[in-house]
Amino acid sequence: MPTTQAQTSSIAELRRLIPYINRYKWRLMLGLVFVTISNICSTSVPRVVGRTIDTLSTSRTTGEPIEWLITQILLLTIGSGLFMFATRRTIIVMSRFIEEDLRNDFVTAIARQPQQFYHDRSTGSLIAHFSNDIGSIREFIGPAIMYSANTVTTFLFALSWMITLNLPLTLAILIPVPLVATLTYRLGRKIHRKYRIVQEQYEHITTQAQELASGIRVVRAYVRGEHESQRFNALSREYYQKNIGLAKVQSLMMPGMTVLFNISYVIVIGVGGYLVTKNSLTVGELTQFFIYLNQLLWPIAAIGWVTSMIQRGAASMGRLGAIIDMQSSITDGPLQQHDIRGDIVFRGVSLAYANGPVVLHDIDLRIPAGTSLGIVGSVGSGKSSLAGLLPRLYDVSSGSVQIDGHDIREYSLTNLRSSIAVVPQESFLFSDTIRENIRIGNPAATDHDVVRAAESACLDRDIEQLPLGFETVVGERGVTLSGGQKQRTSLARAIISDPAILILDDSLSAVDASTEERILQSLDRVMQDRTTLIISHRISTVQRCTNIVVLQEGRIVEHGSHDELVKLGGLYADMYDRQQLEQELS
Repeated sequence: MPTTQAQTSSIAELRRLIPYINRYKWRLMLGLVFVTISNICSTSVPRVVGRTIDTLSTSRTTGEPIEWLITQILLLTIGSGLFMFATRRTIIVMSRFIEEDLRNDFVTAIARQPQQFYHDRSTGSLIAHFSNDIGSIREFIGPAIMYSANTVTTFLFALSWMITLNLPLTLAILIPVPLVATLTYRLGRKIHRKYRIVQEQYEHITTQAQELASGIRVVRAYVRGEHESQRFNALSREYYQKNIGLAKVQSLMMPGMTVLFNISYVIVIGVGGYLVTKNSLTVGELTQFFIYLNQLLWPIAAIGWVTSMIQRGAASMGRLGAIIDMQSSITDGPLQQHDIRGDIVFRGVSLAYANGPVVLHDIDLRIPAGTSLGIVGSVGSGKSSLAGLLPRLYDVSSGSVQIDGHDIREYSLTNLRSSIAVVPQESFLFSDTIRENIRIGNPAATDHDVVRAAESACLDRDIEQLPLGFETVVGERGVTLSGGQKQRTSLARAIISDPAILILDDSLSAVDASTEERILQSLDRVMQDRTTLIISHRISTVQRCTNIVVLQEGRIVEHGSHDELVKLGGLYADMYDRQQLEQELS
């Protein structure tokens, strides 16, 4: 990449932070004022020290009492420390506020993305953005800005005092400065590139660790522990090597600065000593030059560190900003608070995932409000995709889906999704109590409502057998519960939300036939006057539905009631006969 392109890229990436900084510009401005006052105090100290030395010298006196000079040194030192503390309290605190804003915006950005977004990205990569990238941006906004301001003001004030003392000596000291700028610029570009590579590798490691933790049962069941350890070790070694590459570049910065700074010391000793011997410079003034050089030591040395943070912040903001700025293809409609009854119509609906095949073809279907629809078909026939269109997990590729006469794209997402409850086959539970997992469906629900929802989902008997009952913590992803218990907890969560439309996506697959029968009998009351879609591979689950559709390769091939489809003698009847035979044999 050409130099100008790399530089332009970093500036463009950091420019994304301007709106965040503008929210707290008064804190930033106040912090810059504080750091300026702090450095005015600190760079005034050498002047007083020089006068003190000359006062103590037998060859020259300033007429100022020693006590007053020492008092000035103490007051200036205390003032410098106090205002530097105030600087940290403003700029560093500002960076924490911006970090909070970035985290909120990042979560909001990924929450509004369609389902395809999560198919294209791993959980580990999103975690890497949330932790590593946002942390790097905060370091740029806080420490980098503060130390940059400190470097600039210290350099300007110290340089101004040095010029007033002796211009030739000051110019001699500045000889290494262009070399410092060149070293910083060149190493900064390399740091930027290598940090991007390190961050990408960190994503891979985070993804692998997350998958390993989530799939630990499978790893143990198939004795894959050694294999997975070797995979993770390989990723770790690669991450180590890339970090070493970054560290090697960063390690050149400080030694380079030290060498260049020591050259300045040699210049001061050589030129300054010569001027003292010629009586063109006093010992006190030469001492001032040494103190100013010491004051410039940290700002100059910090150039490399700050440059590293700026480059890392730019790389992280580029990665994070790409997601925050990403516009979702699924947007809000104008209907904000519209009561949904649940009259559903699919008109010529087709669906194709991004860069994938068409999964639904010309679906025409009517589901009157308050009725139930069973959806059956082979694996990959499009059952879940059809149901996923209603809460707009995906948008149709062509055609339209209407609810109560309105295209669902006219509803706000909050209004639409709050009226629909989906119980998926793979139930997700949070690491909280059973009570709170159920209450997610309705945070305002009472304990009595929770109990009734659990009873409707036939979960009450299981809860009674648990030592802590509803207060039992289910662990991460509900690890302490069986598959059937997790599905019924998810079902109770949907029931308590009292939705206009209830979607059961193969949500009884993990329960036995007798438990399924009890749940279905209990759901008869829940399903009254409620539009219900039941997706299942079991005929016994859907045979109570008002209507049933059979999907094959994304098309509706059969449609009718249970009795009508059995009499038809087609795919549905064949599935029914086979399942009846399997049940008799078992």
